[in-house]
Amino acid sequence: MVAMGAETLQDRVGHHVDGGDGGVPDLIWLVRFSIDDGKVARFSVDLAGFEGLNATVGRAVSPGFNLTAEVENPRALVPWCSVGGQAVVSYGGVSLAWAPVPGFCAPRKGAAELAVAAKGSGVGLSDDLRRRFVAEWNAGTARVVPGMKLFYDGNGWSGTCAYQGVSLVRRELALLGQGAT
Repeated sequence: MVAMGAETLQDRVGHHVDGGDGGVPDLIWLVRFSIDDGKVARFSVDLAGFEGLNATVGRAVSPGFNLTAEVENPRALVPWCSVGGQAVVSYGGVSLAWAPVPGFCAPRKGAAELAVAAKGSGVGLSDDLRRRFVAEWNAGTARVVPGMKLFYDGNGWSGTCAYQGVSLVRRELALLGQGAT
């Protein structure tokens, strides 16, 4: 048994790695984990453009946001793949626009970029939130929070601890073109 701190490699991968019953498959797991275990993909999301929001925003808005997302995969043996997910753009805790994120893969030791068009329709804003948005827009400080939830696909491999479940990427971004006119 190969010991790794308080837990064994067997505990982490769920089967024997000591050359027991599996032989070659065990060796493959050992090599994979020694090369790629702990290497975590890096995610980013950016705002490429938007429409339907400005200083004359009404009580209901129907904005559109063009988002770009990038995933950088540091792993040498396996691509990082998502079976899809959801994108949401919010302001002041209110979801303004949303869209499904299609499935995609970042190649081994490579990156993938994708574009997502998030749209909202008839989203209601409270009077306080609308006034705050108009004041921030006129001051040039209005910011939205685009976020993406990506569901990981193990590509036939059992996920490592770093890749199990869902990846969430979000950041606060300024709206370009704002300010008093």
